[in-house]
Amino acid sequence: MKKLVIACALTSMFVLSASANASEFTINPMVGASNSKAMGTKAAIGLEAGYSDFVFGYTYSGAEKGQNINTSFETDVMPGAPDVEMIQVSGSERNDYKAHTLYLGYQFDMGAGHLAVKAGAEFSKLKSVGQYELNNATPGQEGFEQAELNLNADSNTVVKPMIGVGYYMDNGLNFNLHYTFHSGGRDMKGTGSVLHTGGLDAGAVSYSVEDKDFSTVMFTVGYRF
Repeated sequence: MKKLVIACALTSMFVLSASANASEFTINPMVGASNSKAMGTKAAIGLEAGYSDFVFGYTYSGAEKGQNINTSFETDVMPGAPDVEMIQVSGSERNDYKAHTLYLGYQFDMGAGHLAVKAGAEFSKLKSVGQYELNNATPGQEGFEQAELNLNADSNTVVKPMIGVGYYMDNGLNFNLHYTFHSGGRDMKGTGSVLHTGGLDAGAVSYSVEDKDFSTVMFTVGYRF
């Protein structure tokens, strides 16, 4: 999907450049940063092609975010039994997030430049890798003493709406603000394995990432030629 999105963007820009007069066609490389609650602040790049008052653009941002896990929970030793077992969980996990956006825009004369309004779609994917160690933390309780759990999961490509504005000064300098609406759950699928008493393949794994706000604010600065 990533290669298809990039290929479509570059092909469309080439078609525009081939069919436009030199005075009507513009290229606008952009650099900046994007921010979401789920992935924090990350670098962003983009490229716009302009023809007359129309704008076609592409942006990319990606980030890796890791964290250490150290928590515990209680579970029943046997269903219906009054005793509980305390399980200690430690380990780490890493999330790799990539987002590609395609959009169209139209610009209007404003002051010493042009104001463009933009709308499009973001195509994003999340990959998660986790390594966890589970220990029986209840003194005197029988049961497993230690187990290791490994997970490797990917989400499908998620498509979300994007809106934005850009102000292009007559000297070529421009400023762009984009926003993608993207909050809620995300389905993850992959494989898992458990290392305990000889090892066990957990097989297919399916779960949802809940309450993650991937909504993104992106600010870029460009120079239009």
